[in-house]
Amino acid sequence: MADRISFTFIGGDRFVVDLRQWRGRLLEEARQAAKDAAEHMASSVADQWPTGKTGNLRSSVRVMTEATGADTFQFRVRTSAEHANLYEYGTTQRHTKRGGNRGVMPKHPVWVRSAIDYRARFTAKVREIVSSAEPSIGSGRPDVTGSL
Repeated sequence: MADRISFTFIGGDRFVVDLRQWRGRLLEEARQAAKDAAEHMASSVADQWPTGKTGNLRSSVRVMTEATGADTFQFRVRTSAEHANLYEYGTTQRHTKRGGNRGVMPKHPVWVRSAIDYRARFTAKVREIVSSAEPSIGSGRPDVTGSL
């Protein structure tokens, strides 16, 4: 009858290092895909919006990088033009206080359509990144040896 049992884990340390490197690569690819999608959306929206008298509508589109944590990232496409919402959604029939007709501003749905399109592209890209085959994981193949 055995008084003791001994087991040795071989290669576990290297295996963990390889997995962390793989995770880091996937995270960086996803971060780059998010950044690319945000920049392409901003460019697309700016190209579709009119120049106007001042050019504020086009020139106000920005990609904001927001720090959310080590393993998370967020890119927001924003506009600082106060009239962007009016251009996107339009207005109803408008009148002055004295009853003068100012008409209707038609809607030009550029922003929302672009956001839906680029979000779908980004989601497909992330699925492609995550479903990519993992690389061969170095010499760190975990194994257990032992004796009874």
